[in-house]
Amino acid sequence: MQKDESFGVVPLSKERGRWEVFLIRHKRSAYWGFPKGHAEAGETSEEAAFRELKEETNLDCVRLLEKEPLVEQYQFMMEGKRVSKTVSYFIAEVAGTVELQKEEIEDGMWAPLPDALRQITHAEGKAILAAAQKKLPGE
Repeated sequence: MQKDESFGVVPLSKERGRWEVFLIRHKRSAYWGFPKGHAEAGETSEEAAFRELKEETNLDCVRLLEKEPLVEQYQFMMEGKRVSKTVSYFIAEVAGTVELQKEEIEDGMWAPLPDALRQITHAEGKAILAAAQKKLPGE
């Protein structure tokens, strides 16, 4: 079985006293989730996650809301081979003007947490957001 590892961000912003999360719709698989990608040579997991956030959304990390990332694991088939995927997500408050990376990202949206839970496509992503919500200050 092939192994694959990615790093991402659960990008949050507090608007009018409530937390919202920025979701992206990935172009290749057309699912709603969080920005993520592979580390480049010499990058830490945190550096990779924040670079991918910037590349895919143009958003910047303002502060980490939790030091340890949330981890999801799942398997899928790619080119006839089973892949075991691990994604580490950092919970972060973000800021900036959204500019989506058109090559990889089809759409993006800010959503209040309850709406985001309904919008996220995969159960693993829903579980990551639910776990992140429990760690948010003021929630």
